Amino acid sequence: MLVARDVRLEVGTRLLVEGASFSLQPGDKVGLVGRNGAGKTTLLRALAGYHQPSSGSVLRSGNLGYFSQEAVLPDLERPDMTALERILSARQIGALLRRIEETRKKMERLDGEARDEAIRRHARLQDEFDTKGGYVAEAEAKQVAANLGIGMAELEQAVATMSGGQRRRVELARILFAETETLLLDEPTNHLDLDAKAWLVEYLSGYRGGMLLVSHDLPLLDTAITSVLDLDHARLEAYRGNYSSFVVERTKRRQQRERERRHQDEAIERLEANIRRFKGTTEKMAKTARAWETRVERMKADLVEIQKGGKKVAVRFPQPDPSGVIPLSATNLAKSFGDNLVFLDVDLTVERGERLIIIGLNGAGKTTLLRILAGVETPDLGEVKLGHKASLGYYAQEHEQIRPGLTVLDHVRSVSDQTDLVLRTLLGHFLLADKIDQDASTLSGGEKTKLALAMVVLARPNVLLLDEPTNNLDPQAKEALLTALDRYEGTIILVSHDTDFVASLGPERAILMPEGKSHYFDDSLLELVALA
Repeated sequence: MLVARDVRLEVGTRLLVEGASFSLQPGDKVGLVGRNGAGKTTLLRALAGYHQPSSGSVLRSGNLGYFSQEAVLPDLERPDMTALERILSARQIGALLRRIEETRKKMERLDGEARDEAIRRHARLQDEFDTKGGYVAEAEAKQVAANLGIGMAELEQAVATMSGGQRRRVELARILFAETETLLLDEPTNHLDLDAKAWLVEYLSGYRGGMLLVSHDLPLLDTAITSVLDLDHARLEAYRGNYSSFVVERTKRRQQRERERRHQDEAIERLEANIRRFKGTTEKMAKTARAWETRVERMKADLVEIQKGGKKVAVRFPQPDPSGVIPLSATNLAKSFGDNLVFLDVDLTVERGERLIIIGLNGAGKTTLLRILAGVETPDLGEVKLGHKASLGYYAQEHEQIRPGLTVLDHVRSVSDQTDLVLRTLLGHFLLADKIDQDASTLSGGEKTKLALAMVVLARPNVLLLDEPTNNLDPQAKEALLTALDRYEGTIILVSHDTDFVASLGPERAILMPEGKSHYFDDSLLELVALA
């Protein structure tokens, strides 16, 4: 159970949440909605106990699971902790499993009395593991992992060597495996394929604890929730029903407020007209006019508040200087992490102005290939060549270019020699003008996406490498990005699981990973995009 009482949240001088009071009881399934930067992630972190509210209180009872939209490497007991151990650690079983494996390896190296002692220790650990339900729990953990698209090879992989998307799936599996009474989930469907999303929707629909969910995946919101909290202009407003019901009811409430405000404004206007008419007449009428003035003041104090419509993101990629005919090519690329071979003998050639999408299942090496093309990762074999006058702009899905301790303005200064006035104007187009002095690491996921895109825009590249650019973006910002890319005349290499976005962008070719085979793109490949 979770109870918030009169919670106020501030970041720097910005007020994000004021007077938030609500409870999350077993069986409650609540969707938290609001524009990018409204404060949803900050509120979830405060509810989870990661920072204290400026005022008010949060009461928690039972086991709470918080899933962050960030893919930062979690604090690990050991640098070589595997994904399976990380998931099992939610029930304090992972460390025991590791000791069993270490003891087994010792048994193979020892002999004599030392080996007999290792055998006895191994047997004791096995008994303890069995007593704690370890074998059943391990099978359950593997099943949860499989449902989220985590294969057996990934379960044996060290978490520290995983991509951001893989780590997020492991953390989600860990939280769902942890037997929580309350779930706080921030964008849980990012990096999930179609089958994993379908399983998650079914799981959340049957979840018996209390749940607060932030997601831009509208079908998930529709299916999995029974009420909505709308965070707008620092205020929370509650609605019954799923997301579709909320959209209809929010429109009705706004129309009702507008009608009430219109009637109030008309009444005030009539009274003020009478005041002007009678104030300078007889003493009796002047006294009446003064009474009317007092009444007008009370009416103005009780005016129905009408929130202004939110500003819209405006993305525009400046038309770049043209590159050579072949701006980017790669031959015989290979990459592995430890014993995990990601891909081998991948060739890629892209032509000026072409739109290319990299497709593959989770773990097929899409992000790794893009990082190699961008020059931030080194291949084990093969080489990447930049063509004549080619300039790269790389958008990383994990926002790696955003560094703690630097403000939003400092970040755009680092990639441009434009004046601060120009930079502030650009940040305004991305709805970041009021956050220029904020530590960029404290931005929400959607705001970090906008800042990272702004940095790419300022670099004026003629080759865009985009890794899941629509993650964390609200529908309006996603549409603005699509419009900007439609008008962009440079070369685009894209990784995305967003089928609607990919279909609208219309790539000419696809590279299927991990084989690296090239295919002309058509709508039949959208099924593979959804599985990515």
